[in-house]
Amino acid sequence: MWWYLYQVGRLLGAPFYLLAHLNAKRRPLLRARFSPPKISAVRVIWIHTLSVGEVNASLSLLKALKEEFPAYFLVFTVATSSGYDLACQKARGLADLIWPGPLDLPLLASKYISHFHPEAFILVETDLWPGILWELKKSRVPILWANAALSSRACNRLQKIKPLSELLLGPFDFIAAATKGDAERLQKLLPSKEISYFGNLKFEIPPPSEKEVKRLSQEISPFLKRPLLVCGSTHPGEEEMILKAFKDKKVGLLLCPRDPSRALELLELAKKMGLKASLRSKPHTCEVMVVDTLGELRSLYGLGDVAFVGGTLVPVGGHNLLEPLQHGLPVLFGSYLESVSDLAEIILKAGVGFQVKDPFSLFKAFSQALKIKKEKSFSGALKVCQLFENVSTKYVEILKKMLNNQFF
Repeated sequence: MWWYLYQVGRLLGAPFYLLAHLNAKRRPLLRARFSPPKISAVRVIWIHTLSVGEVNASLSLLKALKEEFPAYFLVFTVATSSGYDLACQKARGLADLIWPGPLDLPLLASKYISHFHPEAFILVETDLWPGILWELKKSRVPILWANAALSSRACNRLQKIKPLSELLLGPFDFIAAATKGDAERLQKLLPSKEISYFGNLKFEIPPPSEKEVKRLSQEISPFLKRPLLVCGSTHPGEEEMILKAFKDKKVGLLLCPRDPSRALELLELAKKMGLKASLRSKPHTCEVMVVDTLGELRSLYGLGDVAFVGGTLVPVGGHNLLEPLQHGLPVLFGSYLESVSDLAEIILKAGVGFQVKDPFSLFKAFSQALKIKKEKSFSGALKVCQLFENVSTKYVEILKKMLNNQFF
């Protein structure tokens, strides 16, 4: 019944769904979404993901697939325009075709599947669309969900409506969760299916090149105050707490909002609080620099003395805590850690991170982190990074079994 209701919803909602893709951001990719190319290669693996963070998480997997399956044509699709743009920059040479992801419309989903004719489909992290997944299932395509993530809120909702769990999660032949918490939540919804945990693909990302860090340092370091706190992937509500915590504290702030379009808003906020501020694209000597560019955060951490990772002081669930550790930086974070709970626990035990709850504790933790960093080498941060190597190879082994019909 739920499948038929969803099909009706797909048809009735199609005009509104298409209308949403006519905005300035999405419109340029709309034509491509209606005309996926026909792939002449005999053997195809299709990898799909949502946006910027998931694209970065997919790179190590794409590299492993390219090395292990040289005879296969790799298709990499991305749902959002920002994610697609990043994929075009970073996945060239790893994927044989990079294309905007399909819209979940009946004929269009079938068109993608017939034109790509994949032997396997891999979804990395999110972007669950039942129509596409069940079309793949109907076409007997093995479906692997890598870095599967499910929030507590979503889990609670799905537990109340069990047929909906089957609609959303039923098509997958193999699921490996992003965290142990995700694995536990998915197991509750799918008690008859084994949920695996290999580690998080997002933490397998290699550090940025020294050349890129050096370029950024030459470009903007002369304008930044020291010591410097790099605040990555911040959300509304967090920036105000950070600015309050460090106002009049003789500390430089590099604010990197999760959504760079908020940069002007944050610039004005800093100025209203009496802080001298500038944009990363138009730098001048300041106490607060707001980053209004995309794709530079991992390298920008290399300019700092200490890092704060956002989405943790407000109920978002946290972003990548490993990126600052790759530069040997101590990392600060709040208590909303659902998406990064495993890593946060390891970081705290290793003594390379500090958990905070308010502006006062934020400045206090910054001071402690700075003192510890000055007193001893922060090699412990790099040791934590080594724990998350070779996650993608575990997915490769599962895919080998799927392609050789050994899995079912």
